[in-house]
Amino acid sequence: MPHEYTLLSDVEPTTERITTLAATVHPEGAYIEFRGGDIRQFVDAGGDPLLCVFRTRPVMRAAEAAAALIAPPTAFALWTDLTIPLGDDGRGVRLAEAIAQGRGGQLARRA
Repeated sequence: MPHEYTLLSDVEPTTERITTLAATVHPEGAYIEFRGGDIRQFVDAGGDPLLCVFRTRPVMRAAEAAAALIAPPTAFALWTDLTIPLGDDGRGVRLAEAIAQGRGGQLARRA
């Protein structure tokens, strides 16, 4: 089962921005889109998955959203689900952290 994270931010992680960030963290990797951009996946040079980024959604009920997280921040407007494959060697987590930092957001583990 993959590791489930959430990117909580006030700025949407657009495809252009996250692919630019990914190119600095994993320049040998590739980017793939599924379902019209609803699912965005980063893979390494061998085609192994590093990170899946799902479509961003606005947070309508912050208390309910915070209850789904292990250590939620106090305020956030947007919710983006991320999954990192089981057995990640750290590259997927580093990429997720770079995206969160680049968007001024926080990466949180799902409860």
